[in-house]
Amino acid sequence: MERIKWPDRKKLTVILMAAAGIALILLGNLGGKKETTEYTDVKFYTEYLEERVRKLCVSVEGIEEAAVFLTLDCSSEYVYSETGASDVLILTGSSGEEAVLLQEIYPRVRGVAVVCTGGDLPRIRETVTELLSAALDLPSHRIKVAGS
Repeated sequence: MERIKWPDRKKLTVILMAAAGIALILLGNLGGKKETTEYTDVKFYTEYLEERVRKLCVSVEGIEEAAVFLTLDCSSEYVYSETGASDVLILTGSSGEEAVLLQEIYPRVRGVAVVCTGGDLPRIRETVTELLSAALDLPSHRIKVAGS
């Protein structure tokens, strides 16, 4: 096997680095842009709220473990700028003009069920119900607490 001369090694190194860079760019684009669907957004939001409510419940004296299930009113609502309005930001891209998303309104919690240690005790049930009613702006009849 013939050894590559020093100047040729530099060229080879540059070519290999360029090829590696192109390969990384192509591999990065293979997965494509991951679009968030409404389902995954609402699912993520629900799981996030459930975890926050669980942590809140566990912080109550007498509760060591809690499982939380939330129901939501509907899916997220999106507020866009109006196309053609003079005071609205419109983006012009490869697919033409698009209205800009101004706000995403997350769904409201309809009800919550909590199963926790001590949940069968009236004191804990009342404390958790009042706590979640205030935190989630829910009437108490939409909150159910049970013991585990």
